[in-house]
Amino acid sequence: MSCRHPLCELIGDGTCSVASGRSRGCTPGIAKEFDPAVFDEVRALLPAIAKGDRGSAIRLAAIVRREALEGRNLLALARDEDPELAPELQPLLVAPE
Repeated sequence: MSCRHPLCELIGDGTCSVASGRSRGCTPGIAKEFDPAVFDEVRALLPAIAKGDRGSAIRLAAIVRREALEGRNLLALARDEDPELAPELQPLLVAPE
């Protein structure tokens, strides 16, 4: 069964491209500091992803995984820190129910 993330469907390799491989509770001693430049990079990727650019989708998935491995949820951070970006990310990162 597919993960159903729209971003993963765009990438199309049959796996969950945003999974970090770490359980949600497994974050021993990880710093929660966030580099706001990440939002700039994500924002720059979104127009290409909207046009179906697989390479940009892969890069966004890598950013989501990296942030998750550091104990940060990119979408949650966007909701708190950059409310204009969050609605653009949500359709890519939230699987439909």
